[in-house]
Amino acid sequence: MVAVLMGVAGNLQVKTSEGKDGSFTQEAAMWGIGTMMAIYIAGGISGAHCNPMVSISLTVFRGFPFRKCIIYIAAQCVGAITAVFIVYGIYKDAILYLDPHKTTGSDTTNTGTAFFTLPASFATPVTAFFTDFTSAAVMLGTILALGDDTNAPPGAGMHALIIAIIGFAMACTLGYNTGPQTNPAKDLATRLVPWIVGYGSEMWERAWWVEAWTAAVGGGLFGSLVYDLAIFEGPESPVNYPRVKRKRARKGTKGKWFKTGLFGKSKKQGAKKDLEDGTIGILDPTREKRLDGH
Repeated sequence: MVAVLMGVAGNLQVKTSEGKDGSFTQEAAMWGIGTMMAIYIAGGISGAHCNPMVSISLTVFRGFPFRKCIIYIAAQCVGAITAVFIVYGIYKDAILYLDPHKTTGSDTTNTGTAFFTLPASFATPVTAFFTDFTSAAVMLGTILALGDDTNAPPGAGMHALIIAIIGFAMACTLGYNTGPQTNPAKDLATRLVPWIVGYGSEMWERAWWVEAWTAAVGGGLFGSLVYDLAIFEGPESPVNYPRVKRKRARKGTKGKWFKTGLFGKSKKQGAKKDLEDGTIGILDPTREKRLDGH
């Protein structure tokens, strides 16, 4: 919620002031800083995924529970919708002053595009799709690198700041064609709320929202796959430890249980008896005695 609130508020400040109180650079910075704030607020409780793209990729490539993934995505969508309603309430007077008819066209006074993104008029659907696909892939690959202890992870408490810088960089370099659009929950909220408050239905035309969701999720999965194929070595990834090996490992473990007793119970009892009897222990050469190990 905090990430979307800060980002949309930054967009509206620039738009309703007609550029007098900000610029595109400020808008990009607010999305990054908003994400950083959200991570510092909720990171210790939930991990602060903030984005369905992140939750889905972690479910596929890091074993994040599917049930929790569904709950996280629902919470992200509800939080984003709430944030957009709050920002609309705060900026309603400024919106009506500049754009009383709540337009969404290409006119400089339209305020609709301060909420939601649409591809630039010159961008073909293929260009728009792969712009967001690339943004999502780079972002998810970098996020996985930040959490990889065997790579070069940042110091404690630095992850949120670095992710903020990454978001800012993505907006500044890959934002011209499409926005960019790498957060499906934000995309849904910033279309749904303006539609409810009277911006018409242009935000749903050409089914761009479907393309944005597909590009973000597909790009995130692709970026995660490339990182795991090229860099990551941990067993959490299905690339390094596929399901067949997991099943084989479980079967091997069950076989050991049958040989040694349930969870090694017979071995534990035998070891305890040996310690009590003094048949094994630590020899103290100076005292010529055995220590029973207790």
